[in-house]
Amino acid sequence: MKFFKLPDLGEGLPDAVICKWHVQEGDKVTADQPLVAMETAKAIVDVPSPFPGKIEKLFGKKGDTIKTGYALVGFEETSEKEISEDSEMIVNISQENETIEQADTYVAIQKFEERKIAQATPGVRRLAKQLGVDLSTVKFQGKTITSDDIKEAFRLQQTYLKRDFSSHSSSSLSDNYLLSNVRRAMVLSMSQSHRDIVPVSLTDDADIHSWKDRKDISVQIIRAIEKACAKVPIMNAHFDSNTMSYQIKKQINIGIAVDTNHGLYVPVLEDVSRKNNNELRQQINRFKEMAKTRSFRSQDLQDATIMLSNFGIFAGRYANPVVLPPLVTTIGVGRIREQVVPENGHPAIHRILPLSVTSDHRIVTGGEIARFLKALINSLK
Repeated sequence: MKFFKLPDLGEGLPDAVICKWHVQEGDKVTADQPLVAMETAKAIVDVPSPFPGKIEKLFGKKGDTIKTGYALVGFEETSEKEISEDSEMIVNISQENETIEQADTYVAIQKFEERKIAQATPGVRRLAKQLGVDLSTVKFQGKTITSDDIKEAFRLQQTYLKRDFSSHSSSSLSDNYLLSNVRRAMVLSMSQSHRDIVPVSLTDDADIHSWKDRKDISVQIIRAIEKACAKVPIMNAHFDSNTMSYQIKKQINIGIAVDTNHGLYVPVLEDVSRKNNNELRQQINRFKEMAKTRSFRSQDLQDATIMLSNFGIFAGRYANPVVLPPLVTTIGVGRIREQVVPENGHPAIHRILPLSVTSDHRIVTGGEIARFLKALINSLK
C-alpha cells in the first residue's frame, strides 16, 4: 500500500481535524482531485491527491484529528518500484499482513530504558524513518525490532490524544474539554504576543455627535484608521526582532477580530484604500457568515498589517488590545455611550465613542501612538 501523509497546511500547528471526506475507499482519483476537507487552526482546507490512483484506505473519520506527517490516505499499489527515502509525504509498505487501522484512542508508547540499543535491520530503520516512528519508543519481543513492530507503533500513533471522561461520576463538579483547533491557535498566538511584545496602550474618546444619519460605524472606523496610518505610517508595519528591522506597509490590510463560540478568528480586509464603503460592508458581512460556518480559506486570514477589535458591540469602554507579531498596532473600539458635554455654554447630550490603541513599544514611540490616536479622533468627528 502506498501512503499519502497529511502535509503541513501552513498554519504552524502539528495536526488538523477531518471535516469531510470527498472520496470513499475504492474510488479512483486523479492528480490534484480534492480528497478531504481538513480544519486547521482557523480555516477549512481541501487536501488534493498528489497523484492518480485507487484509494484502498482512509485513515480516520469526520472529527478525527490527524497529525501532520502521518498517514491520511492509503492508495492501492500499482508498481513494485519503491518510493525514494527522501519523500516527505508518501511512503511504501509491503502489503503482507499489514492492514493498518485507525486507533480509537491514542495509546502512549512507553520507553523501555533497559533496552540500551534498539537493534533493527537497515530496512526496518528505513521504514521507521518513513513513518516517523522513534525506534526508542517501539515495544518489541526478542532481540531485534521487526517491520511488524514498526507498523504496530505507527498504528498506535495515528490518532491524536482523545480523553475519555465516561468514567467520571455524574456528580462531578466540573467538566473537562479538549481545546478546539481555533482555541489552540489562540493559545499559541497569545503566548507569542506575551513573550515577544512590549505593549503600551493609550485611550481617549471621539465625539461622534455630528453623525446625524447614524453612519456605518465599522466602515467609518476603517476609514479613520486609513487616514491615521497616512499620518503615522509606522503604525501600519511589521517588525522583525531577529533582524532588528521593520517594514512600513504601503497597503493597509486590516485584520478584523471576529468572536465565535469556536474561538477567535481574524479575517483580513485587504487594501482598504481600494474599496468603497459598500464593498467594505459587504466583505465584513461575508466574514461574519464565514465565521458562523467556519468556512474561511487560509488566504482570508493572512497578511494583516494592522488589527481592529470592536469589543464594544458586547460591553466595555476601554481595553489593552493584544498585538500579534509581526504587527505593531491593534485598535480597540468600546461601547458607544451618551454623555453630557458643554455646548455653547449649555449642557448637551452627545454620543461618545471610546478608543484604545496598543502598540509594540519596542518599535513605536509614545509620541507616535498619541499622534495616531489624535488622527483617529479627528477623522471620526
